[in-house]
Amino acid sequence: MSATTGGKTESRKRSGRSVIVFIFLGIALTACSDLPTAPPSSPVTPGSRSDLVGGTVTYLTQQLLLLQSRLPDGSLIVDDPPPFGNTIHEVTHDNQDGWKIHVSSGTVTFEQDNCNPAATPLPNGALHLVVVPGAGPLTYARLRSTRYHRTYLRDLTRLDYYACEQQNNLQQWPFIALEIDWDGNNTIDDELIFEPAYQSDDGGVCGLTESQQQEPAYNVWQYWDALRKDPSASTYRACWWSTDDPAFLPGVTIRTLSEYIAAHPNAAIVNRDGNHGGISIMHGFASASDSYDGWVDAFTIGKDVNNTNSQRENSTITYDFEPQ
Repeated sequence: MSATTGGKTESRKRSGRSVIVFIFLGIALTACSDLPTAPPSSPVTPGSRSDLVGGTVTYLTQQLLLLQSRLPDGSLIVDDPPPFGNTIHEVTHDNQDGWKIHVSSGTVTFEQDNCNPAATPLPNGALHLVVVPGAGPLTYARLRSTRYHRTYLRDLTRLDYYACEQQNNLQQWPFIALEIDWDGNNTIDDELIFEPAYQSDDGGVCGLTESQQQEPAYNVWQYWDALRKDPSASTYRACWWSTDDPAFLPGVTIRTLSEYIAAHPNAAIVNRDGNHGGISIMHGFASASDSYDGWVDAFTIGKDVNNTNSQRENSTITYDFEPQ
């Protein structure tokens, strides 16, 4: 479906699409016996279920993400530690600077910006994520970073990016997915998701009073802050949802990253393996019949780390995606 014909208003016409989405979910359940039939939560009242499936496509995404295997990481060593200070790293191809392409149905390329060239954040190129209809149930295109293994969420100082969207399912813009270990054993206990659609009114109280970011739009570069750090209170106000913790659901009941850290104080980003890093710039992961076309640039990650003298220093890298 072309994204330019519906916009944000059409994304809220959910009741008409829910039947189609749940028919698809039923097919996926038949094909995949390990896919849960309901969110891993307490019994749902009619009101709270309405909140859970506030965007039925996103509810389906939650179920599909649960299909991913939880594999232990083979190493406790960070192969490519980030440098201290503020730096910009140009990334032009697969397997560069810790970034690796991971696609099920589509393409991940580094191109000249054709979405909104006059406003490219770091001219003139950007990361281009295209998802085409496939066999499913998982259709996605993403770029994964292996550089941040064992990074505690509490140590993040920056996590933000720019996105320019041309086509989607009227709900999902390019988003961030983090593989999370809760207890230090280097197995993936959870997947944590930041979606632009939930950072304003579709995110209920969290979106309206905590994250307070703009509504997603098409064919324009927009800045997305996945932390929304409050310097006065040292809290993270951006809204995230979890695939494995039933207290952190998508929709209008979504909660802040600080609340997630309070529930899981030792939550850390972990790599699934050497080719599947724990930080993903993602597009897709919804109905296999959907198409996506989006761009990402100036993806920035900042973290506090100990130097050789055990003093806390900051490393902040902005990744500039450019054609080779």
